[in-house]
Amino acid sequence: MLTFSTKPDVAEQQMNAIIFYLTAFGYIDGEFDFTEKTFVRIYIRQLVTERAKIAMPDADAKAREDVVNKFVNHFHEVFEQIDRDVRSLFDEAVADGENVEKFVYAKLKLRSYEIFQSFERENQGELLSTVDELIYADGSAHPAEKKFREELEALLDNTSTLMPSDIEILRDSSRIEIGQPAGDRVPSRLHDHPFFTSFEHHYSADPNRIRQQAAADLDLMKRFLAKLDEQRAAGVGKLTGRTTIADFAGEQPFLDGHVYVHPAEPGKVYELTVLGDLHGCYSCLKGALMQADFFAKLESWKLDKTRPEPKLVLLGDYIDRGRFSYNGVLRAIMQLFLAAPEHVFPLRGNHEYYIEYRGRIYGGVKPAEAINTLVNHMPGEVFAEYMHMFEGLPNMLFFDDLMFVHAGIPRDVDIKAKIHDMAALNDPDLRFQMLWSDPSTADYIPDDLQAQNARFPFGKLQFEAFMQKLGCTMMVRGHEKIDSGFKPMYSDQTSLISLFSAGGADNNDLPEDSSYRSVTPMAATIRLEGGTAQVTPWLIDYQRFNDPKRNRFFASEPEIEHKVG
Repeated sequence: MLTFSTKPDVAEQQMNAIIFYLTAFGYIDGEFDFTEKTFVRIYIRQLVTERAKIAMPDADAKAREDVVNKFVNHFHEVFEQIDRDVRSLFDEAVADGENVEKFVYAKLKLRSYEIFQSFERENQGELLSTVDELIYADGSAHPAEKKFREELEALLDNTSTLMPSDIEILRDSSRIEIGQPAGDRVPSRLHDHPFFTSFEHHYSADPNRIRQQAAADLDLMKRFLAKLDEQRAAGVGKLTGRTTIADFAGEQPFLDGHVYVHPAEPGKVYELTVLGDLHGCYSCLKGALMQADFFAKLESWKLDKTRPEPKLVLLGDYIDRGRFSYNGVLRAIMQLFLAAPEHVFPLRGNHEYYIEYRGRIYGGVKPAEAINTLVNHMPGEVFAEYMHMFEGLPNMLFFDDLMFVHAGIPRDVDIKAKIHDMAALNDPDLRFQMLWSDPSTADYIPDDLQAQNARFPFGKLQFEAFMQKLGCTMMVRGHEKIDSGFKPMYSDQTSLISLFSAGGADNNDLPEDSSYRSVTPMAATIRLEGGTAQVTPWLIDYQRFNDPKRNRFFASEPEIEHKVG
């Protein structure tokens, strides 16, 4: 049996690791049934009892039993939470053609790898021995368990060629300030704004009326794409031959292909409002815009250019999960961009991905509730135009030396093979990968583990090396369902922030049983002044905009039922 550390925090980590492995094996060899869960609970008691004997050799039986029961109850609660976390993986979005079970298997392997990386090599061996005990506890090893164990050990033999000393510090860490989320919501100065009134209406179930609505949406998409094309024409070729964002100092902002570059003008102050995934939560989008007072600040800046210049950065995933994808979030974002194209940056998320098969458009990410809800009501040409619009969305924004992207960095093997200048970021494969990747707590993720799924992990050193290659100091991304809504990582050399702006326990934008109800939706303000980036996260007041007085979507019931899953 594993010898636990005498340090309470390390011993707790070891117990959590073992409980995770027990849970992982339960799902890897099939359904995690009642009998297997009972085995886990019994094994936890055995481990705690053995620890208590070693730690309290002279204690009387009653005192030891009280301690054992206390910690057994604690670790049973840990087990239940881990079990919920693993089950929730089956609700995560996957790319077209990918198997959900395969995705979960890879995520379990990644988490196992991360846990092992947090231990010294000697303890890694002890943990593997403990895993062997668990595998053979019922007298035989299930082939899936044996395969998982072998793959995990093989991953541990992979070592990175990157070392912390290889990463150059690009900016004094004191010039990136990341604040803690405030406990109170930012108050909204106004109840509503005329900008929203023209499109806050449900799709009609009447065929003639919905055709008229579809025609208006088609016109909006075409005007949106035309403005993007106009920006591209002015910026074409400007990335070629440039290797870092420092090469653009003193230039005007531009869009080249799918990459925005916005150098910071010396002496100027910028205020960026940043929103992560919205997933059809229109109340979150409207609430955030009203709380940020974006419209008033933009008008004030136009009258007085010495004020901070307001910008709005949208990190993608505008559709699915919530009830107001096309007619709420997407419509508002296209209108925002057309109203202020130099101030609004709509980036693409992995859900903004449709595919065509035998003349029909399908959602390329599962689940795809938005298209499935309307497919029998809308003309096919509308979804074809959405597909073209999604393909036209920019993938990333470089604002000064800050990088904004939906998910993360490309795979290691492709970074090394393809990125020789900034123009390479327009490569379709790299753009696709940057819609799907997720940060890991490990320093380095082996190539084999990165290659298993579209949604692949990257490590801390890999992230820092990529950011150094481009000359960036902070990445702000969405993509992951972060229950706290805001999560900073990797602050040694460069910073990474995950932001999630959909959710809400009582948000009527979401179906009743949505897993996103566990999220506290957050936005962030980044004040950029004199080379210093000050990040302030804040709570989105979605409840205020669930009210029909402030949101006409709630003035009447939808005529077309939202399809879940």
